[in-house]
Amino acid sequence: MRAVILKAFGGSENFDDGEWPEPIPTAGEVKIRAKAVSVNPTDYKARLGGNEGAVPIILGRDTAGIIEEVGENVDRFFPGDEVMAYLPRFGDSGGNGYAEFVCVPHEFVVKKPSNLTFEEAASIPLVSLTAYEAVSIKSKVEKNESVFVAGGSGGVGSMAVQMLRFFQADPLIVTAGSDESAVYLEELGVEPDKIVLYSGLSLDDVYGKVLSMNNGKLPRVTCDFVGKEMKKLCMRLVDFLGRVVSIAPEEGAPIDNFFSSKTGPMYTKSASFHSVFLRSPVRGGGPDYYGVYMESLETIRNWLADEVLKPGKVETIGQMNSENISHAHTLLEEGHVKGKIVLTVE
Repeated sequence: MRAVILKAFGGSENFDDGEWPEPIPTAGEVKIRAKAVSVNPTDYKARLGGNEGAVPIILGRDTAGIIEEVGENVDRFFPGDEVMAYLPRFGDSGGNGYAEFVCVPHEFVVKKPSNLTFEEAASIPLVSLTAYEAVSIKSKVEKNESVFVAGGSGGVGSMAVQMLRFFQADPLIVTAGSDESAVYLEELGVEPDKIVLYSGLSLDDVYGKVLSMNNGKLPRVTCDFVGKEMKKLCMRLVDFLGRVVSIAPEEGAPIDNFFSSKTGPMYTKSASFHSVFLRSPVRGGGPDYYGVYMESLETIRNWLADEVLKPGKVETIGQMNSENISHAHTLLEEGHVKGKIVLTVE
């Protein structure tokens, strides 16, 4: 089959177009003929060698397409079904998404809502699953709870913001790094007077604006979709007995005296911290945890079908080939992407 293959870890020039053995579904798996794939920040981190493994390797964590074949013990899907799938990294695999065909356990697959194109569907699985774990499974946001979101216009953030609106978080306060991002957040339903344009502001300034927007009170839930200084701000802003959730892992995370009962940002408020690393249950837990993904994907699929949740910004940059994949990685690394980059597959 045709695939975009990473021949060596390092720069985006290390992608090649090539032939790769076509996969055969084993028991519990489905084989998908891709119609569209998307590119995520985790892909370029894997390209740089962050996930280890061995080259040559095929990266890619999202696909949408048509069921080609099903393995034994699969009765949820049949050949011809239109689907979208999250592609975790199993062992030394890189996800295998930049390819004409991919096999994956059926629990990571869901039928594509008929109101979505394949390009839109390919943009959904990884970011929506991450957002769902953050705001539903972990922080368990309830109606009328105040929520602060750092990074609401990115792929995960745009999904999380819509979910929080559905949960009736109130007020929902979101940061924006530019006027363009602020306009996008308004399109997602965030009230204009609850958007914090932080360009040129100090963290103290942002802290003050958030409190003002929340009637002088600390938010019950704070969501870190950015990391670094924004993670610190989320911990500083969270209310007593509140919850902080972060999707941004950091080596030697810069959280001063995290466990200090005198100065620590969490202990002093008896607040809880929740980390989200989407593929951890796959990497460390195995098949016993696959059902969680299936349940989450079914919920997300129903929200999309009912238009409770809509795809974020989708930028389709052409056919899946090494040149376009390299370009997508460069755009992501340079921070020039709002939403998701998608490529079509003939």
